[in-house]
Amino acid sequence: MKLPMYLKSKIPGVIIIALVVLIVFFQWKHDQASPPFSIKLKAVTRDLLPSDIVPHITFGFTHFIADLYWIRAVQDFTVWDGQDIYYLNYFKNIAALDPTFEYPYLFNILIVPRNKDIIMLHAVAEIAAKGIEAIPNSWKIPFYLATQYYIFTKSYQPTEHYLSIAAAIKGAPDGVYLNYATFVAKKVPQPIRTAEDYVTAMNLVKVIYNNTDNETIKKMTRKGLEEHAINQMLQKGIVAYVEKYKRYPKTVEEMRVVNFISLPQELLNNFDIEISAKDGSYKVTEK
Repeated sequence: MKLPMYLKSKIPGVIIIALVVLIVFFQWKHDQASPPFSIKLKAVTRDLLPSDIVPHITFGFTHFIADLYWIRAVQDFTVWDGQDIYYLNYFKNIAALDPTFEYPYLFNILIVPRNKDIIMLHAVAEIAAKGIEAIPNSWKIPFYLATQYYIFTKSYQPTEHYLSIAAAIKGAPDGVYLNYATFVAKKVPQPIRTAEDYVTAMNLVKVIYNNTDNETIKKMTRKGLEEHAINQMLQKGIVAYVEKYKRYPKTVEEMRVVNFISLPQELLNNFDIEISAKDGSYKVTEK
């Protein structure tokens, strides 16, 4: 007996709905072993299905399920506490389901590691390794990793390692090759702790900013560039102030009124700046 055409047209939709229900069921059964939600001070944690199980229960709809995990990852980012390692499971599952889905790798590398958490960055790098292997023509994944490792550690390795991968990819922007050549020329295996830190880091960030159309990535890198501009101006302003007044400034305003710095109000609206009158050290934090 043949099905009417209007019924045939509804079959794909029914299959997708059934698949979603099935995935939800598997997640629910898995959650029975340990509570899936833990809410405290607006922080959320979830016990997601293991990445080695998920690919076996998608019944061919791997890309669709990967998209579902990606949507949930974006939604949960606003309530993630920035520390619980559970959040990386979203990206492990996405990589297991659709290893050629580039943007989740970039989001994971650029936004997930916080507060110079090296352990979290190493965990992110393990996931990104799948992307480097699955998308051999993507210079962005290794370059973003190189940038984060330099910002977090100021060390030659593994920054140079990931830059070498990015530079080996045909069609990468000129900035990739320029930064790689700079690191190779330095040949410094020890942590770099010089005044060039900011310049080097910002040269890396500028390549990311100038070669992405994604507004989230542009916003994050723009913040980094703004912070760099503030740091440069503060450094020069404090030196000039000490030279003239023989003491360290107590506030930004003290340097502004004598024309040693000129910070646009929009930058001051985005950052808090604290200056120590004892030694001239300062702290710039995003509001």
